[in-house]
Amino acid sequence: MEGIICASCHSWLTIDTGACPGCGCPVVLEGDNKSVIDHLQPNCLIHRYEGSDMLEPAAIVKEGKTNIKAATRLKEYAQPVTVPKNKVYAFDQNILGSIQALRNERTATIRRYDEQIASQWQQLKPYKPK
Repeated sequence: MEGIICASCHSWLTIDTGACPGCGCPVVLEGDNKSVIDHLQPNCLIHRYEGSDMLEPAAIVKEGKTNIKAATRLKEYAQPVTVPKNKVYAFDQNILGSIQALRNERTATIRRYDEQIASQWQQLKPYKPK
């Protein structure tokens, strides 16, 4: 673990910090009074790239009227990405896994076709007029 997030103000902190410089809360790493976030607990899936079929697991940091601010990594809690609400979906590990598997399969297929096309190009012989 390279760092932690203050649970009250979402500032990025190093592990050896005694108190949050942003809000002054003491850093408690364990127990019921834990005052930091030390790992990402995704609660939604976001689609942030137009024209892409990539979904990313994220944790909602703040919800507005039309957008949400979400973190896809622990470090993003301090500067979350803004995503329109219509591109935020309920977290479902099975669907996410299926989509990722299909994307990997598609990438492998495209790579295989590219290799086959390249092998055909290598068989071309230069034109020599007779």
